[in-house]
Amino acid sequence: MMCCSRLCKFLVVVIVSCVTMHQFVTGSTTELPRDSDTTTMFSFLTRDHISRMHQRSRAYRRQEIRNKVLEFFGWTSVPQIRPGDRARINSTLANISSFRVTERQCFYASCDLPNRIDENMWNDSTSGSLRLRFDVLPSESSASPEIVNATLMLHLKERDLRNTERILIKVLQYLKPLRRRNRSRGQPNRRNSIRQRILWTSLVDWTPGAWVSIPVQQAANDWIALNKRNHGFEVLVFDEFDNPINTSSVFSSIDCDRPAEVDCMEITHSLPLYRSATPVLQVYKTEAPFSGHRRKRDVYKEAMSLRQPEKSRQRIAGLH
Repeated sequence: MMCCSRLCKFLVVVIVSCVTMHQFVTGSTTELPRDSDTTTMFSFLTRDHISRMHQRSRAYRRQEIRNKVLEFFGWTSVPQIRPGDRARINSTLANISSFRVTERQCFYASCDLPNRIDENMWNDSTSGSLRLRFDVLPSESSASPEIVNATLMLHLKERDLRNTERILIKVLQYLKPLRRRNRSRGQPNRRNSIRQRILWTSLVDWTPGAWVSIPVQQAANDWIALNKRNHGFEVLVFDEFDNPINTSSVFSSIDCDRPAEVDCMEITHSLPLYRSATPVLQVYKTEAPFSGHRRKRDVYKEAMSLRQPEKSRQRIAGLH
């Protein structure tokens, strides 16, 4: 009986060993427990193995990009560049920082004001003047911007009963924001000393429906090239006898529903600016776009920073 029992145990061991060997040879696997450490399966991978796998993966991605580029241009192989052409290309790339491009920008007059400007004073209709501000963003100093030309365009309305055929137009640039002083020193609602610069004065014909083009290159250079604060324009009108005329009866008003900036191509083709009759600022500038590293600008964020917060609006309204 003892021998028979030992023989049975021996046969069981042999059968289990054969089954295990069969699974190993045929590639059969058994599902690992979920809590097992699978990283031990890859313990044979060394740093060199992983580095080679990385390089093969990067090479594969580069090859895919290369194939896509060739397919886009319709090429079957990479074109060969002659040594002379290569030298010219390298020379051009070395001197590309000296290149300058000309850009044309067009802006509508904005109804939103920064919090440094008193909104009630700005929109005071009793002043008789036209105050304009455009959301013009400064350029990067690394681009070395230069203002070639800047023109303020105002649309003339129908003449009134006074039948004044000629008018004197005076355009000034605010050098300080229009607002009341924070410290009145015993004088409530005391104004700041208004600092302005005369940009243009001319006697023009009052032609109904015509546009008056006013050069304002000096102001645009301050805002765009020199990165100075933009406090806006003031436009005054007088008749031939130097009597003041309310600008609301001379020029078309601001359309607050218009965007701050418009594609200048629309002016050339569909002329919506002339149909809308809202004041327009056109700027021509040159820049060196490849000089140094230029950060990506968030135009929306910069424009929103110029808006007047609601709390400031309520505070200003409480002063009056």
